Amino acid sequence: MNGIINVLIASRFEEDQKRILTELPEDMGFRIAGIEKDESGAVIRAERLKPDVLILDFQLLSSAGLVLIHMIRRRSPSTAIIILCDKDEEEYSRYALNAGVSGFLLKNEDINKLAPSVKIAFLGGCYINNSITEKFFNEPRIKNQFLEQDNSVFSSLERNIITLMTQGYSDTQISNFLNCSEGSIKNSFIAIKRKIKLKSRVQIAIYWIASGLARLDNLGFDFPNFNIASGEKEK
Repeated sequence: MNGIINVLIASRFEEDQKRILTELPEDMGFRIAGIEKDESGAVIRAERLKPDVLILDFQLLSSAGLVLIHMIRRRSPSTAIIILCDKDEEEYSRYALNAGVSGFLLKNEDINKLAPSVKIAFLGGCYINNSITEKFFNEPRIKNQFLEQDNSVFSSLERNIITLMTQGYSDTQISNFLNCSEGSIKNSFIAIKRKIKLKSRVQIAIYWIASGLARLDNLGFDFPNFNIASGEKEK
């Protein structure tokens, strides 16, 4: 991976701050741009620093609601947002996912997955805890919406694009793997959203995972071993 991933932490709990810092050491390519303890600080620092990834504690989100996510995304649109929550808070995940966050992890279950999830978000992908995916998928309105989808409407290229996206690959990497332009990738996502009436890539990823199609062996070609962080073939 080229460059350093700049991360902003927004959490009022010192213990959680320390755990995040432990999981994102500098020698793994992370730089902590700052730590904020309240909602206004998170918005101001995100706008000023334009971090690559914001790790946002659900406790801040719960007090400010989706307004906080929308404000951060509007003021720093290039910043990917990852939510950390406790087990009893995951039922609210679908609202945050609909707002466009790039990841939703449980503090106790997923803290060891924080580093790879940050890298995936940095590359334009998303990482979502399995239980949250199931909860999102089993919500009646969403489940019915997904069950009505016809996977045959996708072209071979579109299926490959979705599969690679759910694995955490960026548009640049996908375009290199599939030998097509980034513009074609973006246009394909527009077509995919239109076909299945979903609003975001996160929703598409959840749909693809829930459908059992988000595996590299479902690709329409022999996919080589790539390093997800660099996008280069592994030796």
